[in-house]
Amino acid sequence: TSSGGTGGQAGSGGTSTGGQAGTGGTSTGGQAGSGGTSTGGQAGTGGQAGCNFTETFSGANGSPWPSPWKAAGGVQTADIQNGRGRLIPQTTSYSLARMTAPLGCSEAQVTFSFEFSSENTQGVGFYLRQNGGYLTQSTPNGQGYAVFVEAFRNPEGIGVWHELTGNESLMGSVSPVSLSAGVLYRVRYRLTQVNAGQSRLQGKVWPASGSEPSAYQVDRTDSSAVLQNLVGDLAVDSWSSMTSGTAAALYVDDIVVSPP
Repeated sequence: TSSGGTGGQAGSGGTSTGGQAGTGGTSTGGQAGSGGTSTGGQAGTGGQAGCNFTETFSGANGSPWPSPWKAAGGVQTADIQNGRGRLIPQTTSYSLARMTAPLGCSEAQVTFSFEFSSENTQGVGFYLRQNGGYLTQSTPNGQGYAVFVEAFRNPEGIGVWHELTGNESLMGSVSPVSLSAGVLYRVRYRLTQVNAGQSRLQGKVWPASGSEPSAYQVDRTDSSAVLQNLVGDLAVDSWSSMTSGTAAALYVDDIVVSPP
């Protein structure tokens, strides 16, 4: 059974306006994969685009990160281990592994869990309004707004960054938070548009065994023109301060993106 909307095509049991809906899905201005829905974006099987996205890494050990994740650059290993996503960067002069996925929204909040295996060398970042690029090694160059939890830095803690023309920059100082290897942590990151020329980035991190803090630990605004009112995607970064040898593994899980 199929009903097509304006300029679109619907799969079995689905409806579409300006896009294409897969089996059991609906789409408005985008494309929905099997069992997914999309409004203004594209959803792969098991995910949902349009400011809503989930990932629980439920595949078999050693299998790759599921669709729609793609390696943007710097990835040595990206697989599933014990129901979590493992991400290890190649060691270079700037050791950063990046996995991207489509999202198609401007304002959002995200929660996820992570664990470091060697905290003195590691960091984890999560981008919104990301363009699929990787530093200066892609066309276009990477850009977006990110929260980074940084154990390699002194002081260690949480900060917010932007990437412009492929160059990542910390916006203000890191808010100190104690971090340890082998401990599961949770992060909440919120990105909103304050006005036409300014965005607000807020973040917090806490041990998963404890309660979420009521207040954000880092709260910054930014007026970089190229990043304002921008619809973009999401990315996960695994950073290592090592420049040779084998970098430590980052584990991430329970990624949930929703409207702010």
